[in-house]
Amino acid sequence: RESGRALSEMIGELLQRGERQRSEGDGQAWKLSELALLLYGIAVGGMSVKALQRSDFGQLLQTILPATGRLCQDKGAPDLLRARSFALLRRLGDAVCAMLPGDLPALLDAAACALTANEPMVVRVSACRAFCRFLTAVSDKSIRDRLLVERSVLASLGSLMRGADEELLHLTLESLCIIVRQCVDTIVSVADELSALVLEIWSRSRSDPLVGLQVLDLVSCATAGDQRLQVSLEKNLLPSILQDLQPGCDPHAASTSVQLLCTLMKRAAVPFHGALWQTMPLLIDLVMKSEESGFLENSCDLLVCLVQRSPAQVKEAGLVGPLLQCVQRLLSPGLDDNACVFVGPLLTLLLDKFGKEFPSDILAGLLQVVVRRLSQAKLPFLVQELLVVIGRLMHQDLQGVITTLGSQPVEGGGGGNNLELLLSLWLGHAEEVRAKRARNVTVTALCRLHERLLADPQLQSLRVPGPDGAMVVANLADRVLAVVLAALEFENGRARRSLEAAKKAPVDSDASDDNDDDDDGAGGKGRQADLLDYWDLLDDDDDDDEELEELLAGGGDSGVGGDSFFDLERSDPFHNIDLRQHAAEYLSKLQQPPSDQALSSKIATALHAATSR
Repeated sequence: RESGRALSEMIGELLQRGERQRSEGDGQAWKLSELALLLYGIAVGGMSVKALQRSDFGQLLQTILPATGRLCQDKGAPDLLRARSFALLRRLGDAVCAMLPGDLPALLDAAACALTANEPMVVRVSACRAFCRFLTAVSDKSIRDRLLVERSVLASLGSLMRGADEELLHLTLESLCIIVRQCVDTIVSVADELSALVLEIWSRSRSDPLVGLQVLDLVSCATAGDQRLQVSLEKNLLPSILQDLQPGCDPHAASTSVQLLCTLMKRAAVPFHGALWQTMPLLIDLVMKSEESGFLENSCDLLVCLVQRSPAQVKEAGLVGPLLQCVQRLLSPGLDDNACVFVGPLLTLLLDKFGKEFPSDILAGLLQVVVRRLSQAKLPFLVQELLVVIGRLMHQDLQGVITTLGSQPVEGGGGGNNLELLLSLWLGHAEEVRAKRARNVTVTALCRLHERLLADPQLQSLRVPGPDGAMVVANLADRVLAVVLAALEFENGRARRSLEAAKKAPVDSDASDDNDDDDDGAGGKGRQADLLDYWDLLDDDDDDDEELEELLAGGGDSGVGGDSFFDLERSDPFHNIDLRQHAAEYLSKLQQPPSDQALSSKIATALHAATSR
């Protein structure tokens, strides 16, 4: 308290001296004012409005805010002093909005004027940050739109980008995203200018992955805001994308172009037409030839988007066959795991949309290459998604999968068949399956397989790895049942952790209001809730946090493009299964108890935990 009071008095004295000596014509006195603003910003940084008003620094607000407002508009003031004024106002954003709401339009106007190309760079950068901070605070749409047009903010940002270094480029792209979200109707009037600017920045900075992501975010913001922006971006960007997808193109350029193309396709009108549709044959041809991991990953994302959004068009254009060839190419042993990491979701989608029309020999071939790739896979996500493919096929035709794989010898010799190889891999990798939909698909498929094992004694002769790793005839039904039990125990553990976390969370979300000085205005519950939401996201839980789910799905005003794999997973009926209930019901109604008494005891314990919720 004493140190804060002393610092506040010193800042006040510096302000008075600076103002007085500047009025007397002292050319160096502005440094005192700039030092005072710097110290004040450091001292109050992180304080909530309530905490600031109650502190000793709150008494200076009535002096600081008007003074910085005047300096921002004073083009005769030294550059560094003006820049410091914009920076401080941005840092005091909540206090400015609460105490001077009527001055926000004037402040926005001053920031817009300071963005122009004839202003010093240090002023333009600080003004850019301040403009974006207070643009979202002005509720009057007409004021926002008028400033953008009259002050030529988009042109100012464009000139700022063209000479920007990496850090400044990030700032200006972020600023453009905010402006597009807040003033989309006005941006439509300069849609072609925005598209040309996006193309210029993307072409110049495609070697920088962080800048590339921000460009994609900007494109997604624009396409989500207005269909006219989508049309303009397609018209300006697609010629360059087509050029990058020609045979013999640079692999990195093709990869970044596919990312951009995918962002455009997620909100393009369907059925796809024009240059957008012309990219598909070029893309498929490159997938069949490329070995570049980044390009193939991005291509899977794009192909999932294509099939998901316009399956009828894919079928009518005769692309189902070429897409299956792409899948077989991605599953080939010559590619590393990173190149084919997303082939599982693509194949799952193709089977879901067109699988009923595939002849038996095509399905048999797909099963063979999936099992072969599964035997080589090291990445847990790839293993998980390939098991999901097998699980979905088992749900559609369990006997067909068993018969087909049982008749296929393992490639490379060594004896055995692909059914034995699959079960060996599945039992060995079961613990690595952790995503919610993947757990639901694979565990419910194992329940069906367990039923089949009990009904068909011949399947009990299948060989699986024993304790020493050698292939032996084991009690396969008990081995499968143990995996189902492990899944129930995992669900019980998740439910217990969720219940314990809920009990620990504070009831009163406003309990922190009286402790702003201690926690910088953040309530304990908010932090715990954020951590729980993040835990649920990592574990792919039920995701009760609708805002978090909407953000990942690309909905609302988030500006984040929808993730194709996230959308695919959430649209799968298996995602909504209550696996804890399903596994518990299955284990409680076993037609034949396990031969292992220890396993029976564990099942009873898990069932008790599942029913005593």
